[in-house]
Amino acid sequence: MLSRRSLLVSGLAGGLTGCASRTKNAYVGFAFVATRDSGDIAIVDLAAFSLEKKRIKPSGRPVQLIDVPGQDSLLSVSDNGAVEEVSVTETSITRKLKTPLAPESVWLNHDASTIWGLSPDHKTLLAVDRATFSTRAQWALPARARTIAVSPGSPHVAVAYEGSKDIGILRDAGDKQFLISKIDQTPGQLRYLKNGSMLIVTHDQERQLTMVDSASGKIVVALPLPIRPENLCFNSDGGQLFITGEGLDGVVVVYPYQSQVAATLLSGKSPGPMAVSRQPQYLFVTSPSTDTVSVLDVRTQKLAAVIAVGNNPRCIVFTPDSQMALVLNQRSGDMAIIRLGNIVSKRQKTAPLFTMIPVGSAPVAAVVRSVAG
Repeated sequence: MLSRRSLLVSGLAGGLTGCASRTKNAYVGFAFVATRDSGDIAIVDLAAFSLEKKRIKPSGRPVQLIDVPGQDSLLSVSDNGAVEEVSVTETSITRKLKTPLAPESVWLNHDASTIWGLSPDHKTLLAVDRATFSTRAQWALPARARTIAVSPGSPHVAVAYEGSKDIGILRDAGDKQFLISKIDQTPGQLRYLKNGSMLIVTHDQERQLTMVDSASGKIVVALPLPIRPENLCFNSDGGQLFITGEGLDGVVVVYPYQSQVAATLLSGKSPGPMAVSRQPQYLFVTSPSTDTVSVLDVRTQKLAAVIAVGNNPRCIVFTPDSQMALVLNQRSGDMAIIRLGNIVSKRQKTAPLFTMIPVGSAPVAAVVRSVAG
């Protein structure tokens, strides 16, 4: 069992003693991995590359983990709508939200003070005070909500409704009424730019992005795309948006602040979810049908490597120091670890897989936490 900080640090340091030459510059930290079908959260020691015996058991099957920056906690969201606080140092559940939320709708706001989500029937939007774990405010919606988005850099929240082309926008948690934005096509996914100035709207039936001004709700531009936008991923500064979806074995690159489609890059077959490392900036693109990950150099926009991982890769996270990419393979139930330093653009376009760690059935989400010296 992992105890508080002293055991996290001393236990980890003790585990490194016998292999100091191999782990001299090792990243010291843990990955918390939500394993949906196992119904728990696995803990992986990323310095020893081993699975901890203790597992955290939420009250439902975990489908999402949300990091709470600067705090000794993360949030676990289960398929039954349970939202629970997990202590990182205690590796245990410490609090549970009394009101369940629709699991796919849960977001943490820009300053980590508020948990946003929809009621299980999607007819009410709720703002929950993270400090007290109590409902701060709620809004009855004019129609059943399809999805929501919360700005990473401002108080803005947006709601798309089923069977409607309207989008409701709250510019502050104190707003009593929604600003209504009327768009031309039925909305799909919603995403805010990093500074919250613009709302990006995808469309399920149209190969198009619509960009909406957050302050006025007015359409700024509609951008035609060569694919149906299914998976979205921003780089670290928010200046590039990468999109994959039906219609092309490639990645569409959008410069959202310039409101333009910049390029289309070839990637693996039927590309899926993506993630971008900070430094160096590599775009990792999963290809679930071929059990591979394609790595694109963001600076040169060229393919750097194609790496065979486990079965059905769906989620990628990075260690904070960008040393390693952690790829969750849903069907094979393991986590593939790729060292970014081993990715060198060359003629063969391959890179070695560092190791694989079994984590449990259907890993779907992960949060990485560093351990201070």
